[in-house]
Amino acid sequence: MPPSQEEVRRAAAHVRRLLVQSDIPDRQTSPISGTEMQVAHEGSTIESPRSLPPSPASVVVSNEPTALVPIGYSHSHRGSISSVDASSSAVGDVMPRGLSMLPGYGPESYQLLNHYLATTADCMANGSTPINPFLVQIVPLAFTSDLLLQLVLTQSAAHRAFRCLNDCDEVAQSHYTKALQLFRQGVTDFIDGKESNPLMLTVGALVMCFTETAKGDMNGTIFDHLSAANSLLTRLLSMSDAAVPKDLKDFVIEYYTYTAAVSMISIDARVSPQLLLNFDLEQRARELLQSEYVGNLCGCWLELLLLIPCIFDLGRQWMMQDGDEPTMPTADDIAMFGSVQSQILRWSPYAFVTPEVFLAGRIFQQAMLLYLYTALSGFSRSASGMYQGLVDAAITEAMSYLTQLSATVRINSGLCWPIVVVGSCLSDPEQQDTLRQRLTTMVQTFGLGNMQRTLLLLEHMWQKPPEEAGPWNICRAMEQHQIWISFA
Repeated sequence: MPPSQEEVRRAAAHVRRLLVQSDIPDRQTSPISGTEMQVAHEGSTIESPRSLPPSPASVVVSNEPTALVPIGYSHSHRGSISSVDASSSAVGDVMPRGLSMLPGYGPESYQLLNHYLATTADCMANGSTPINPFLVQIVPLAFTSDLLLQLVLTQSAAHRAFRCLNDCDEVAQSHYTKALQLFRQGVTDFIDGKESNPLMLTVGALVMCFTETAKGDMNGTIFDHLSAANSLLTRLLSMSDAAVPKDLKDFVIEYYTYTAAVSMISIDARVSPQLLLNFDLEQRARELLQSEYVGNLCGCWLELLLLIPCIFDLGRQWMMQDGDEPTMPTADDIAMFGSVQSQILRWSPYAFVTPEVFLAGRIFQQAMLLYLYTALSGFSRSASGMYQGLVDAAITEAMSYLTQLSATVRINSGLCWPIVVVGSCLSDPEQQDTLRQRLTTMVQTFGLGNMQRTLLLLEHMWQKPPEEAGPWNICRAMEQHQIWISFA
């Protein structure tokens, strides 16, 4: 049976009571080095970018992150959590357990859970809706699964570590190692037929993806987790709809779709196809659009994200190895380009979303246009022709929308992808400094490692000549500087 509203409230209150009773101060923790997860599972063929052939290449939350504090400072405890409708998170007949019923979880674990409830969950969600699925969906599941609870604690530890700027964090490393061991064992049990329900493993793989972004891993480990999630999600979606509540299934589809779509840009189209978002998974995500879906990861721009695989495949046909002439586009290519451009241009945020979500949607729209236009960068063009005019116009629009959006509002937690796409095209020092200051503020506000790594990557790209600019060269900059990250 699923945990009741009162059980979730009691669990949160119990965590806070134990924190007070234990009198253990929050540890100053640090980013942790990534231990590679190479999960052996059926049907997984996705390679992380670094393994590619070498190439030149209702819990109501505010939209303002009032619960967040600058990095390096401890977080004051938030008030008790409001009621949660956990009924949508029922998983079979598993009995949820309070932490006090779990052997082996001491005061440090209670602190990490408290940090997750008070801070990490808010940073994972972009605030597009007042219901935070990282609380409403993930927390009840964690109380039914040792694996998922460990993964939640690991994510919290990684986030707390990066926020506190301590380079030697044994707690975060210990939790990360244990999480990998449990996850590997879970995958093995699933393959061996000892576990038939892939739900916990699927959610677990996705939680691990965001653990890597929280700690700022630069080894591309997130792509190993995505590979596992891809295979597991396919199995999960083949199950009866009655096996998993609709709200939870929708969130898992959104979670994977978002992470896969914004990670695709890290793959070098010159040497590898994208295997992150196949047609079947894309179609399941498109079903969400029928209800004007707005989520805490995809915001109101899910329709735009679902165009990324098409643009990637289109650009891949025109990419060239060094010294080769670009492949001339066919009539079908030109028609497809025009169709995608038309879809992006006519797209508009839903009228009912908040102003912050509306602006973020417009930012994504301009970044999508840049991603599409720059797929043509290998062809000859005039320095002041129509192509450059379209690129410059998209940059101007995107920067204008970014200026209107405060760098501290929660919606920024999902803006690394459009920021790096736009930023990779900038040559003007003032515009570069605008993004530099924005990302610095975002890092200080949210304490997410991938924001800092995004800035690090852009700093390298801004030193490159114009012919090496643009989003299709992001993967090459990653290769050159060994910064393998996702922009999730």
